[in-house]
Amino acid sequence: MAYLIATRCSYYFYSQKKHKCFFVNATLALILALALCLPTLPALAATFTDMDGHTVTVPDAPKRVYALSPPDTLLVYALDPCLLAGWNYPQTKEAREWYPPCARDQPVLGGFFGQGMTPDKEALLKAAPDLVISGSMAKGNTDFEAFFTSLNIPVVHIDSDSPEAYPKALRVLGAVLGRKERGEALAASAEQTLAAIRNGLATIPEDKRLTVYYAEGGDGLYTDGQGSFHTQVLALAGGINVHPAPQTRIYGMDKVTMETVLGYAPKVILAQDAKCRDMILASPLWAALPAVREGRVLNIPDLPLNWFDRPPSFMRLLGVKWLANTLYPEVFHYDMILEIQVFMKLFWKREVTETEARALLGQTGAAKP
Repeated sequence: MAYLIATRCSYYFYSQKKHKCFFVNATLALILALALCLPTLPALAATFTDMDGHTVTVPDAPKRVYALSPPDTLLVYALDPCLLAGWNYPQTKEAREWYPPCARDQPVLGGFFGQGMTPDKEALLKAAPDLVISGSMAKGNTDFEAFFTSLNIPVVHIDSDSPEAYPKALRVLGAVLGRKERGEALAASAEQTLAAIRNGLATIPEDKRLTVYYAEGGDGLYTDGQGSFHTQVLALAGGINVHPAPQTRIYGMDKVTMETVLGYAPKVILAQDAKCRDMILASPLWAALPAVREGRVLNIPDLPLNWFDRPPSFMRLLGVKWLANTLYPEVFHYDMILEIQVFMKLFWKREVTETEARALLGQTGAAKP
């Protein structure tokens, strides 16, 4: 039996039969690893055109899927959490409570999302994916795409840039992953949500729409401006982002001053988390803002995952309903407890009680799952 043993800079191939070791360079080792692994790869059975127009031959029944960035990983999760070969970043304790065992303990493999957690190739080899998904956030990473294709692991491209792209992305992924029926159900739900929001907003004149500041960081003086993918839920829900500056880096969170925020005079403040919200409500510096005076400092729900951003995920489909209902309750008459229960049953396959739904909204007196 042959074993491939890796050290930091070199590889050795050991043969029990001959009881000897000999040195091979890293390139040859990679070829050997590929040769040894090829018999275990699923048969490539279907030719498929991805969302970038590339023709890809994909496994008939993928079993271990790696996605290059969080939005795509979480779309795969929604379709079938047990297909995931790993996560892009460490999952929070709170999120892990919602995951089934097959996904909960998968390794962290890294990804492309502006946090410097570039995937580790040795860890990827160990995870042994048979299919790779590359979405909008991971575009341009030709080195890793070449790495996967050299191992005969197909790479499928999808558009996951915004919630508006999710219906098509879910249908495409559903077909590729052998989960076509579920992909259609999730896509139809996404389409219904987005259409209802668009129809409602069509009845609200531009001069009646509310100005909103997105407060991030411990001091609330980081934000993301108009056109940023970090604030797409705000735009979809009909809020007017008071910060006009474009996004300057992939992770966002551009620094602003208190004077700038006072000049914006937003009618609503979206706080990234409860700590940020509590700071704003307690600070005399923020007290002069219309949003604070009128009690419109909102804490963004973040369970099981953030409904607004970080990571940008399918939870944004629920987040846009929550925000539209909060900004314009006279137009969007959502019973958010019921909406949460329906959403969680479909996307998470979890029956959520009224008490748990209130917990997800951040309301007091509620229980964790």
